[in-house]
Amino acid sequence: MTIAVATTGRGATTRRGSRWLVGGLAGLTAASALLAVTPATVVRAADPERVGVIAPATPIENVVILYQENHTFDDVLGAVCETRANPCDGFIGPVTFKSGRTAENVVQPDLIPEVKHDPQSQRLGLTNQWDRIEGCRKAPYFCVSHVPPENIPNLASYANTFTVSDATFAAGKAASFVAHVSLGAGTYNGFEGSNPSPGLWGCEAENDALWGLSRPFTLQPTCTPDQAGAGPYRPSEVPYVPTIMELMEQAGLSWHIYEGQRSQSTPHLSNFSVCPFFWWCYDNRFTLEYNSSSQEFLRAAEDGTLPNLSILIPDFRVSQHNNVSMAKGDNYIGEMVSAVMNGPNWNSTAIFITYDDCGCFYDHVVPPSRKMGLRNPMVIVSPWARPQGTDSTPAIQPYSALAFVQHVFDLPPLSKEVTRAYDYANSFDFTQEPLSGVPRFHTRVPKSERREIARLLPLVRNDPT
Repeated sequence: MTIAVATTGRGATTRRGSRWLVGGLAGLTAASALLAVTPATVVRAADPERVGVIAPATPIENVVILYQENHTFDDVLGAVCETRANPCDGFIGPVTFKSGRTAENVVQPDLIPEVKHDPQSQRLGLTNQWDRIEGCRKAPYFCVSHVPPENIPNLASYANTFTVSDATFAAGKAASFVAHVSLGAGTYNGFEGSNPSPGLWGCEAENDALWGLSRPFTLQPTCTPDQAGAGPYRPSEVPYVPTIMELMEQAGLSWHIYEGQRSQSTPHLSNFSVCPFFWWCYDNRFTLEYNSSSQEFLRAAEDGTLPNLSILIPDFRVSQHNNVSMAKGDNYIGEMVSAVMNGPNWNSTAIFITYDDCGCFYDHVVPPSRKMGLRNPMVIVSPWARPQGTDSTPAIQPYSALAFVQHVFDLPPLSKEVTRAYDYANSFDFTQEPLSGVPRFHTRVPKSERREIARLLPLVRNDPT
């Protein structure tokens, strides 16, 4: 792995009362590229589900959600927490399974191991039966692994500079399809959690997923109908639910989903796409005006024309999904976040960086509710985020980020799940002097690894778990 090189821009300016450490990973891992700005803030709360307290009267006019793939908190941020000036609850030690076997916590290779991460695998993890998960049944147990901070220099820098939530739990036991449904609608809407069979998902596909408000589950189309019931390729029991995109429009606010790395003539379509899962969006809004590439996000950030809500869905190659590169995904995260830091919208923006499910990698924290899944990474980047802050108020991914959107824009309730979710209010201080940006890093991935990723890409695209 080639050492990451820091690049600078307007966002990497010196901030009064502090100075940046620029010049390599030694400074990054030792002090996160930031010497103390203000005393560190650790926030803790006992309630597992807490109504948010963010008021609409804030400087925030732009919210960005980066929704990456398949990792737990310990896996991504466990090692970062060990070196962080302000502690967060990470763990990278050996693990003893329910079976009595002990696994060393190995350094995760850049080519992310294939570990099954369907709902059943998540249930096994939650009961400490990790060695029964496919891909983790013998030593080295790759589900018990951690990413070294030098392989994710951008995310590590953000975690060490801004706020980490070390108590964000998945909304439940769900793989990518249902996780992305809940990102759009703030609810599973009855889907059980499993991905559909291989092939395209959503309203353009004749594909089914397990659904049911109570057992027994049935197979229903992977398309949420509109209010008239239109959309699914065959009669469906799945009810209409509104999306965050609809609520934004009804309030006269703008939104955009960015997916795919290059400009294109039609919207990028993948099994991570959010809009095609809802007929209202797929039939009326699946155009470049509402769904375009990450290149368009970079232009909007540079021009200061970010929409009120941006949802960034990664291309497979930079998704940090099993069988692709962690470093390439970190380069992508750094490029997207740095564009905002160096652009006119920085002082009005809150960025949420999180992951859709467990991957399924080890995490040592037991969820405070049986309805929750394993912890996911959550790094909150904003000039108004508490510097080196740790927010330990239990939050739910993706409902808590949507609760922040709902409250900061004074929207009507999206769903009961979002209304009940904590909204990261303790992660922000809107009275502080705004924080400046940090340098961007770029890690070069060897050509041999890039060739192997290209070979494995069809597996990623058709991942059934």
